[in-house]
Amino acid sequence: MLADVRAQVALSLFTDFENFSVFKPADIQRDTLVTMLDQVVAWAKALAPLRAS
Repeated sequence: MLADVRAQVALSLFTDFENFSVFKPADIQRDTLVTMLDQVVAWAKALAPLRAS
């Protein structure tokens, strides 16, 4: 299984967090953020056999 994380998202404490604690990404970043998280999940699945041993 091959996993790769190429998507990058620049998040800001001022624009993407409400009261510096609640994560609320801007609409323009939402698609890239979803892509990045999907890629991270693929990495987690690819590395699962290594964690099990």
